[in-house]
Amino acid sequence: MFVQTVTAPLEEWDHWNERLRITADPPAALVAAIAWKGDDGLVTAVNLWDSPEAIADFFMERISAIVMAEGEPPTSPKFAVRH
Repeated sequence: MFVQTVTAPLEEWDHWNERLRITADPPAALVAAIAWKGDDGLVTAVNLWDSPEAIADFFMERISAIVMAEGEPPTSPKFAVRH
């Protein structure tokens, strides 16, 4: 399993969530996606993927074109491999 954690301000999270279609059209390799807004106003999202290759495929399929057009997001995901 591959765990991806992203923490961002609500507006930034909404912007990327809409563009990446994580909840509207989740990729098959996405096992679970959980997000919550904390008291500090930041959204924390935890995505559980089948494998590191799955997130690499997702990057190539959905993220790379957006980053090329809009630039890198102000916040970046954190990753961890779980066995």
